[in-house]
Amino acid sequence: MKRQSVFPGVLFIAIGLYYLFQTLSLPYSDQLMNWQVILIVIGAAMIIQGFISKEGPMLFPGVLLLGLGLHLYFVNKLAIWPESWGMYTLILSAAYLVTYYKTKKNGLIPGLILLAISIIELLYTGLEIWLASTFSFVGKFWPLALIVIGIYLVMKKK
Repeated sequence: MKRQSVFPGVLFIAIGLYYLFQTLSLPYSDQLMNWQVILIVIGAAMIIQGFISKEGPMLFPGVLLLGLGLHLYFVNKLAIWPESWGMYTLILSAAYLVTYYKTKKNGLIPGLILLAISIIELLYTGLEIWLASTFSFVGKFWPLALIVIGIYLVMKKK
């Protein structure tokens, strides 16, 4: 039997904690009460719902919201937090891989590809310079290759 009340229950707990912090004026409560934390709480609630109630479809958006919330929260709070686009592909990769881990259906290949792209971008700071010098002959038409690959992936039969 599935437990349907996990997601709303976690949201009620989070809302209660929010108003408790507001009422008691606890230290650091002003830093915790922002829209990024709302994304984190909703994402965590969806992940908890997905794992406890065995609802795989809740995991993908849950990981996305949690990851985006964490990234957007820490990007202005920690000097060492990366601000590059590689963080977004890393978050998307995590969403695919967690969903695959739970459902064992789809998402392994896109998750691994996005993870590889993220690692390359986050660890190799000169990637954009290297790509620009290596593929300078392509110029303004490199997006056409992405479009062709996308059309192929959409049109290919399983």
